[in-house]
Amino acid sequence: MSTAVGRLHFLAWLACAGFGAVVHAEPARARPSVTANADAQALLHRMNEALAQRNYIGTLRHDRNGRSETLRVIHRVRDGEVAERIVPLDGSRREFIRRGRELFCFLPDQGIVLVERRPRAGGMLNTLPKLDARSAEAYELQAVKRVRQQGRVAYLVSLVPRDGFRYGYRIWIDDRTAMPIKTELRDAGGQVIEETSFNELTLVADIPDSAFQPSVSTANLRWYRSAPVPVVAAARPPPSAWVASQLPPGFRLTQSSRQNLPGAEGEVEHLVFSDGFASVSVFIGSPAPPTARVPALGTGLAGASTTYVTRVEGRPLTVVGEVPLRTARFIAAQVRRAAPLDNPSVATPAPAPGAIADAVPAPRASR
Repeated sequence: MSTAVGRLHFLAWLACAGFGAVVHAEPARARPSVTANADAQALLHRMNEALAQRNYIGTLRHDRNGRSETLRVIHRVRDGEVAERIVPLDGSRREFIRRGRELFCFLPDQGIVLVERRPRAGGMLNTLPKLDARSAEAYELQAVKRVRQQGRVAYLVSLVPRDGFRYGYRIWIDDRTAMPIKTELRDAGGQVIEETSFNELTLVADIPDSAFQPSVSTANLRWYRSAPVPVVAAARPPPSAWVASQLPPGFRLTQSSRQNLPGAEGEVEHLVFSDGFASVSVFIGSPAPPTARVPALGTGLAGASTTYVTRVEGRPLTVVGEVPLRTARFIAAQVRRAAPLDNPSVATPAPAPGAIADAVPAPRASR
């Protein structure tokens, strides 16, 4: 249930995570010069602007746990609205399509389509990894290095986490296009746990609407749609709202919605927490009837992706994110039903993990 939705978010992020060989098919644009000692924040801002404004078609490679996955990506921004299509090239027939505010996950082998409606944003810029004052407290920016990567002049931006609640990032940004050539996620020991890059990328002036139609037949698929809940307007959340009373430093609530998911009893509450780079999804199901199959408690690790399953107030709770296991456990332990005056977008920051992480036990199942 949660795996498919978590993967949907992950693939949408991957489309903006790394780029390799670039073929230009559009007129040259004026660009600001970048020197060898360029400020990392300025480089990240320039990268985000390029990703938010450009149209591209490419082939993306994602490596983790010794396994590679190749994806076909088509991305367009027209009048501030994003259209995107991601097709895994593994023969699974899965497709992921975004049209403006709606994100579609086509899973024909499972006979379903998952649809999530997101808050309106002017292009992808508002959802791309970015460094602001909050995330700057969580990551240390190392000195920018001018390097050659895949035969191109690039600048290496390294973000080192200040605590154990998140992974580190290394991003190679192309000097000429401001596109990321390669990205890495690294654990606390500096080991690469995931790597993403585009083997091929073509920048184009425009892409027709027909490029964003699914190639699979949807005639016999069951559709499941989410119902968004505005985060900024939730000063007095509905009775079924859930919050995290405490969050790791830098994390905040960025999205809240209710979803109908296959195999779930009733609607599922979906909360997304982010520090600007790392993102964590929390899914809270409905109370299970006595005869229902109860999800097994436990953890799952796949590269940088962590899954943690527990229960809260008799409901199944699943945490999925590109964060260390201790982060997933900590957030799960803080989730509770919102009180009438709770503000779901604000939570008390947690102390540094050295002070509390090892002292916080894994949440226990409700009896």
